[in-house]
Amino acid sequence: MMTRVVAASILIASAVIASLAITFAVVARALQAAIAVSLVYVAYLALRGYQAMRAAHGANSTDGGRPWVTLLVAARNEEPVIAATLASLAEQDYALGGEPRFDIVVVDDGSTDATGPLARQAAAMHPDRLRVVFREAGDGPAMKAAALSFAQSEIRGEVIGVLDADASVSPDFVTRVMDAWQADPDAAAMQVQRRARNRDHGWLAAAQDEELVMDMASQCGRRATDGSAELRGNGMFVRRGALERLGGWNPTALTEDLELSTRLVAAGERIALAPQVEVGEEAVMTLPGLWRQRLRWAEGSIRRLIELGPGLLRASEVPLGRKLDFLAFTGEFVIPPLFVTTIIASLLTIPLPRPADWTVPASLFLGYGIGSFLLALAGLAAHGEHGPELIGRAGRGFLFLSHWLVVVPTALLRIAVGRRATTFVQTRRRGHLPNR
Repeated sequence: MMTRVVAASILIASAVIASLAITFAVVARALQAAIAVSLVYVAYLALRGYQAMRAAHGANSTDGGRPWVTLLVAARNEEPVIAATLASLAEQDYALGGEPRFDIVVVDDGSTDATGPLARQAAAMHPDRLRVVFREAGDGPAMKAAALSFAQSEIRGEVIGVLDADASVSPDFVTRVMDAWQADPDAAAMQVQRRARNRDHGWLAAAQDEELVMDMASQCGRRATDGSAELRGNGMFVRRGALERLGGWNPTALTEDLELSTRLVAAGERIALAPQVEVGEEAVMTLPGLWRQRLRWAEGSIRRLIELGPGLLRASEVPLGRKLDFLAFTGEFVIPPLFVTTIIASLLTIPLPRPADWTVPASLFLGYGIGSFLLALAGLAAHGEHGPELIGRAGRGFLFLSHWLVVVPTALLRIAVGRRATTFVQTRRRGHLPNR
């Protein structure tokens, strides 16, 4: 109930501020000054993110030891991709003295297609390192987090690596992850760089790849300024001991990666980043599929901010810098409802004698867009892009990221007055396409 109240309060407060801003010049200028200050902060994050990513790409490989790693894959109706994913995971060269130091656990999460048989076929080919467990449909919440929690008793490793069923990795993927962890060996978790492997298959897929690179630049910037990085689902690794101290996965979490990230930070733990290690995934190829995915992401992120944020801010284990970083991060969810409500309020004033100040919604749009553009520039430049190609790709990333201006207010409205999502909304796969 409290989550509904907070979401509704955010929308109401946004509407009040919007009405004041388009009516009174002093309020409009104050809001625009706040936008300008936030842009300076984002520009600083972009710079620090670029520096951190470049340093990671140029760092010499360090042998990080070889703790046992369990790779965990939750799969529900993943027939187009599961065989290729398991093949790439089984081929990992992560070993000590010639003996593999990893295993793979696949959760067949109530699949009704050939996911289970294909996974068991892969297990038969690699019986020493791959196991399949079956979770009945209806056995607990229909969430990815519930599937991960179901497999917890099967985990052997000191480190758990979670990969999506469409993940594609190089044979040295796990080795590079564990070596990269030596840059921050006390970190409780690590997130690698996600990339859209089908990024050459249309504007929409390419834009999602730019978003992934931009997100890593933002995360590296936050981490470099003593803020807190976050896990991103595919390609996230967590130390088993840290996960168990927190009580394991939350089976009801809509976005298990973000929920776990916030709990880790609230417990005083750190999350490391490995921008130099990549995991491929399939970008969404349709607008309806993208909308469903983004709405789930937004709702899950907002819920965990509302439900876990106060505890993080009160926690004595969390340094002040990370608390301030957390508060700054929530700004991502403030601008979109302000933008939508200023547009609506401005449209309502059209028949009135005194027109609205349209510079207010324009400032919000440009502020959000310029911030996205700077982060995209940083991430793409760190990956070696330059010249007109860099500007063009960063511009496409800025245009694509503007969809969050509509998604976030919709998610807030859904939380405030709609039914709580109780089922994981799966992204439809098309099958493995070649990396390009």
